[in-house]
Parts: sequence; C-alpha cells; structure tokens
Amino acid sequence: MTPFKANKIFFDSETVAEQLRCGRQAKKLKLKEAADRLNINYKYLEAMERGNFNELPAGIYKKNFLREYAIFLGLDYKNLLRIFNKELVDEPNIKKSLFSRQIAQTRYFLKIPSIIKSVIIILVVIACFIYLGGAVIKIITPPKLSIISPDDNIIINNKIINVIGITDAETQIIINDEIVLSDNQGNFSKIINLKEGINIIKVTAKKKYGRESTAERKILIRDK
Repeated sequence: MTPFKANKIFFDSETVAEQLRCGRQAKKLKLKEAADRLNINYKYLEAMERGNFNELPAGIYKKNFLREYAIFLGLDYKNLLRIFNKELVDEPNIKKSLFSRQIAQTRYFLKIPSIIKSVIIILVVIACFIYLGGAVIKIITPPKLSIISPDDNIIINNKIINVIGITDAETQIIINDEIVLSDNQGNFSKIINLKEGINIIKVTAKKKYGRESTAERKILIRDK
C-alpha cells in the first residue's frame, strides 16, 4: 500500500485525534474506507479519531496502530507520537502520590492496638489462600483468546494478511501449526501468506498445564 504524501498543515496545538480526523477528511476518505484499506478494525480507527486510545489493545499496538494510520494519511508520525506522549497521564506524579500515601498508612499501622493487628494478619493469611486458589484455577482453565484482526468470513484481494490478537500472559500461541511469540501482556501478531480461494487460519492458545483455546478465521481471496 502506497502512503499519502506527508501533510504539514497541522500544528502542535491540535490533538492527535484532531490531526487524524482532519487528515482523513483532507483525503476525502470515509472512516470505513480507511479501515478496509488498512485492514484495521473500524472501531479502533474511530476510537483514535475520538482520542479514546484506552479502547485500543494494550501494549505496543496502540503506537503501532497510530503509526500505520499516520503513515497511511501522510502525516508526520514522529510529531504525532510526541503530541501523543504529551497527552498521556503524568504517571511519575501518580506514583509519587501513592508512595507518600503508603508511608502515611505505615505510620498509622504502627499505632493500631495489637489485637487489631492480629485480626489484620489473619485477614491477610485468608487473602493469601484465596489468591493461591485463584492462581490454581487460572492455571487449569483455558486461556482467553481474542483475534483483533482480521474479521471472520471476509473477502479480500491481498494475498498477505496480518493476524493480530491477544491472550493471557505466558501462553503459547500457534498459528497454522507455527509457534508465534507474544509479549509479556499476551499481545501477538503474525503475517500470513494466503492462496487463492478459501483460506482457514487456525489460532491456538495453550498454557503449559491447562487446556487450550482455539479460534478460526475464514478468508476468501477473490480473483482480480
């Protein structure tokens, strides 16, 4: 896919969402058309143009989707990324506030009578047992598996498609009998070569000691 020529008319005062929306409108493209040409789910492009980046998959895919959409519209990705980072919540201040709160709670805990301390210790022990029980259940239950792209039962002309999905952390991913690596949050992607006719893409998520989850996507390659 050939990206549009870079557009320099936007200013730093505009948000990332405004620049994406204006860039698409300048190219006289409908959102659905852009989603089809990028092979990205329509709702993710809509979320980016509304500035709701929290609706995108977690991990590296937020910036990956932003990069692909910016390049497609001919926008300056590096400038958009700089503005995007400015719009993020100031996490260091939040951590500092939480740290100060923990210190205050620790000092208050030292003043609590011993009987209340004992009750708290018992509750902590109970919580640990509950946590361990939940961990065991998590191990033996099938991992979650969500295929973000492509959609099922679609017709396309391209013979190459990018399979994007998310599963539980520390889960083995197999796409069409080939092991695929995922990041520490369970995000994965794999470029698949297709053939003319109907293609079936089988994605399997499997934990070491648990059952597996499977999803399939049927894709028809239309003759040009």
